Amino acid sequence: MSPINSRAKGKRGEQDFINRILRPFWPEARRNVDQFVADKRDVLAVNGVHFQVKRTETLRIWEALAQASNEAAEHDLPVVAFKRNGGQWYCALEADELVALLRLREE
Repeated sequence: MSPINSRAKGKRGEQDFINRILRPFWPEARRNVDQFVADKRDVLAVNGVHFQVKRTETLRIWEALAQASNEAAEHDLPVVAFKRNGGQWYCALEADELVALLRLREE
């Protein structure tokens, strides 16, 4: 796949993740179209979360997790959202963070 097609696929993946997963909860969520600035999040207007969105058949999960963690602001939760063609969306985050989120639900 050419770099141009790959970027276009990435943009479509980001928009699909926003539309299907985030928009019902964060109607203001939108793609970060200016990724040549300090803010490297793929999704804006979801405060407290740094999403890296990957649409690929062969995810390099450790690299994606490191990217999300390294690029996240100090108090943002780094999350990798990913899917294969025709598949479901998944999210990866540290297990301790997942437990903290589940505990919030109990309150």
